[in-house]
Amino acid sequence: MQRRFISRRSFIYRATGLFLTLWAGRSLAQARWAAGMKLDITFEIAAASGGRYRAPYVAVWLENAQGLPVRTLALWFEQSSKGTRWLPDLRRWYRSGSLENTVSGPTRLPGRYALSFDGKDDKGNPVSQGDYFVCVEMVREHGPYELFREKVTLAQTPFKRSFNMAGELKEVTLTYDKQG
Repeated sequence: MQRRFISRRSFIYRATGLFLTLWAGRSLAQARWAAGMKLDITFEIAAASGGRYRAPYVAVWLENAQGLPVRTLALWFEQSSKGTRWLPDLRRWYRSGSLENTVSGPTRLPGRYALSFDGKDDKGNPVSQGDYFVCVEMVREHGPYELFREKVTLAQTPFKRSFNMAGELKEVTLTYDKQG
């Protein structure tokens, strides 16, 4: 019986290659967004009681597990030179620095609104499966500040969760399911 020895260098090269192959395969498996899935975010803005009503500024976005912005789905604010000065009141969203890739629209009156996340970041690249935070931030000039931030796992398993809120942001519903 003949024994075959491999050198230390050869062993290190082979072990490194095996490790990189396994790591790349695991990363690729995690990197795939579940085909045909989407996350629907539905929320309700309630009418404030009292005198003159000013529509709130609203930002809706997703953050990764580290709290970094992935995609801004909506930014509603008064689109005038005077209106942009109140954007920093959307504290968490504004700090994220995702202004340059944002599509915005005018403020909205009280009502129920729905947005969808298709698994792509602000640059149009598919995101990986995993843990994310859904954020809905709302502020009104001379009114309350509200932040909804909920951790969700976006993988193969569908879910539906509803959250009742105490302020003007009344209800938030998150539905992760196949695109219909």
